[in-house]
Amino acid sequence: MKICLAASSGGHIEEMLCIRELTERYECFYLTEENDYLPDLGVKTYFVKQINRYEKFFPIHFLKLILRSFRILWKEKPDCVICTGALAAVPMCYLARLFGKKVIFIESFARVEGPSLSGKLCYPIANLFLIQWEDLKKIYPKAVYVGTVY
Repeated sequence: MKICLAASSGGHIEEMLCIRELTERYECFYLTEENDYLPDLGVKTYFVKQINRYEKFFPIHFLKLILRSFRILWKEKPDCVICTGALAAVPMCYLARLFGKKVIFIESFARVEGPSLSGKLCYPIANLFLIQWEDLKKIYPKAVYVGTVY
């Protein structure tokens, strides 16, 4: 089984690193944003440009992100995408689902009472949606509460 571990930089990739033991049991690769503070992930890593949804040329940058994600998906052909959010990872989730791959989304640890935008976008397409706080069951009724990944 091949797994794509998709996460934006910062706290999202930090949460993904909490489940890095998957890289010892399965063939894995990361998709994350370019960042000067990124630790060595230890496996193949693809970088995408960090974008902001409020910037002037967001639609153009987002289209580029979709195309880059498609090329990575086509090349690597993962069986599953595990995602902790945010924006940089959402296109990979949608493309994976479009091509019949499994999508597992882990809602951010920081989301105690309300949903993240990436969570709201990925909830309808995720095969498995995991939450780290039980109160989020009110927002995501089909989610599975697993406790914290930390």
